[in-house]
Amino acid sequence: MSSFISKIAIASVLVAAFGGNSYAADDGAGSDQRDSVRYRTRPAYDAVGIRAGGFTVFPKASVTGTYDDNIYATDVNETDDFITTLKASVDVNSNWSRHALNVNAGVTDYLYADNSDEDSVDWNLGINGLIDVTRDTQINGGLTYQQLHEDRGDPNAVAAASEPTSYSLLTGTAGLDQRFNRVTARVSGTYNEYDYDDVVSTVGVVIDQDYRDRSETGEALRLGYDVSPDTNVFVQGSLNQRSYDQSPPVVAVNRDSDGYAVVAGSDFRLSNLLQGEIFAGFQSQSYDDPTLSEVSGLAYGASVEWYATPLTTVTLDATSSIEETTTVGASGFVSNSVGLRIDHELLRNVLLNGTVSYATNDYEGIARTDDTIRAGLGVDYLLNRNFTLGLGYDYKDRDSNTAGNDYTVNQVGFTLTGKL
Repeated sequence: MSSFISKIAIASVLVAAFGGNSYAADDGAGSDQRDSVRYRTRPAYDAVGIRAGGFTVFPKASVTGTYDDNIYATDVNETDDFITTLKASVDVNSNWSRHALNVNAGVTDYLYADNSDEDSVDWNLGINGLIDVTRDTQINGGLTYQQLHEDRGDPNAVAAASEPTSYSLLTGTAGLDQRFNRVTARVSGTYNEYDYDDVVSTVGVVIDQDYRDRSETGEALRLGYDVSPDTNVFVQGSLNQRSYDQSPPVVAVNRDSDGYAVVAGSDFRLSNLLQGEIFAGFQSQSYDDPTLSEVSGLAYGASVEWYATPLTTVTLDATSSIEETTTVGASGFVSNSVGLRIDHELLRNVLLNGTVSYATNDYEGIARTDDTIRAGLGVDYLLNRNFTLGLGYDYKDRDSNTAGNDYTVNQVGFTLTGKL
């Protein structure tokens, strides 16, 4: 653990040194400090899109070259490779004065120079919209289908697989927001359906992944009160149901479960310096199989932006959740993470960033804990409104108290992005 503390300290110093430079810049930063460095508009460098009636089309394509010194995320016999990532996407957004309709699609191709078995293609297609029923009533919803793959360092990745595990994810969301003077109310629902493909082991045996197929539904109700124009305090209760396609005797363990969370928090903006959302409470997940222990504990979350100067934004993110696992003997694991990001506008078209994060996965039912730290540095050079060149470095280290689950990964690369 002491080695982890020292690594965190080193990463924090790197981020502070990178993100905290007080370089001079021209007056193009803007006067509103609540406009973060990362997301603020830059008329001279933002894509204008293609107008199509009441919609604007934003096409984008990029090529990324990355050197990875441990592509299999292993603690011994590391293998390095150069990865070329080709990505193309299109967003179609409505320009209506009321209501909204957005469509998005994208494809990403990962190509390994020396280890072609690691090649994979991800793609997605989605639609979402908003209906302004009245000034105080809004209905929103969305539907997304994605074809994805698990990273080698994922907690549930199949270590013996000769190639990454592919899976599809269908996601649906719906919500209703209602305001009654100072009182706010939000009711929402989510649906996720996972379908995993079988993989072949390194010795040629098919590894069945159907036991991981499942659906997850969730419902939430939030009630809030505006204590001031810039601050809303709220309480929220949520339920979830996780149902697997296969149950005993086809599989040894029934991983179906039901869970809930109750939290209280605030959505706030303090002057022109700080804004975000924080909450805390309790969460629990109970499993149908009596051999799987209940998982419960503190629930919390935070997403806060500090506008240190018009040229520097500091972002804090934190979250706690109960996740599914394929590990034998464990019912699930509690994932706790906290991250810090610093964005600095060196020049109007040169953006620096530094990140550092710490996460821990604590498994219920077995004596396993994984601690992961990440740190990264990056720079984006906005060439013009159509092209951006990015350079970056990412460090990831996982330290587990069980053998074979440690690894360290260093990645360095560049990305050239074109957009209209």
